[in-house]
Amino acid sequence: MRRMRQGLKLLVLLCLATGSVLSGAAQAETLVWRKTPLAVELVVGVEQLLILPGNAEVGLPPALTNPNVFRTLVTGGAAYWTALEPFDTQRVQLRLESGEFLLFDVSARTLKQPPATVDTLQVVLAGSETFPGEPGLNTSGQLPGEANLFELLRYAAQSIYAPRRLVAPLPGVKNVPVGLAGNLGRLYDAGRHPLVIQPYQAWSAGDFFVTAFVVTNEASHPVTLDNRRVMHTPQAHRTGVDPHFIASAFYTRTLPGRNTGTTGDNRTTLFVVTDRPIRTVIRGAGP
Repeated sequence: MRRMRQGLKLLVLLCLATGSVLSGAAQAETLVWRKTPLAVELVVGVEQLLILPGNAEVGLPPALTNPNVFRTLVTGGAAYWTALEPFDTQRVQLRLESGEFLLFDVSARTLKQPPATVDTLQVVLAGSETFPGEPGLNTSGQLPGEANLFELLRYAAQSIYAPRRLVAPLPGVKNVPVGLAGNLGRLYDAGRHPLVIQPYQAWSAGDFFVTAFVVTNEASHPVTLDNRRVMHTPQAHRTGVDPHFIASAFYTRTLPGRNTGTTGDNRTTLFVVTDRPIRTVIRGAGP
C-alpha cells in the first residue's frame, strides 16, 4: 500500500504539471494572478517549473537575457526557469495567447545545500482557482460528466497497481488500443541506456490519453530515471516539445539492476499523457 500511495502522489503531481516534466518528489503551490506581479524566488542551479493558464511567450529584462545568468524555456503551457547566478528582483513578462500579460518579480539566491527539486508553481487566473479532484475543475479537454485528468491518471495507476476489486469504474474513462508494439527503448534518451520500454495499456477521457509503458532495466547496475530524457522522437531534446506530448512520469525513479534477486524489482511504469492516441505522437522510438 505504501508503494501505491507514493505512486499515486506522483501522478497527482503529474496532473498539476500538464505540459511539463515533473520530479516525483515535488509538491505544487498555486499562485493566483490578480493583476499584481507574482513573486518567484529561484534557487541558483535548481530548475523551477511553472504551470501556466495556457501557452505563452516570454519577455525578459536586459539583465536576464544572458544565458549564463538565467535560462528559460516556455512551451506547452509551462515555463522552466533556472538561475545560474544570484540576482536581485527583475520583472519578467509572460504573454498568453489571449493577449493578457502575466507579470513576475523574479529573484535568485544561492543556498549552501540546494534541494534537488523545488515546489512546482501553478499559476491560475483570478476566478478560476480550482484544484485537481475538487468540484468545479474544468481541465482542458474535459466535457461535462467526463473524468478530469487527475481522475484519469489515478484510475490508470490503480488499474496497474491496485487489486482489481478496489478499482471502481470511472464514468467517461475507457480502455483504448495502444497501437504500438515491441521495444520502444529510444523513447528514453534516444536509447542510450539498456532499458526495455514496452507499451502496456492505454486509457482515454475526453481529449486526454494516458498510456502506460513497462520499463525494465536490463543492466546489472541501478539506473536513475529522469523525466527530462523522455522523448516523443529520437531528435527531441526534452519532454513536451511536441504540443501533443503533454506530460510524463515514472512510477519509481530508481531501478535496481536485473541481478537483484527479486523478480520485478528492475521494472517500473512510465505514464505518458497526450491529447491524441499515443501511436500518432511517438515516432521513431523503436529499435
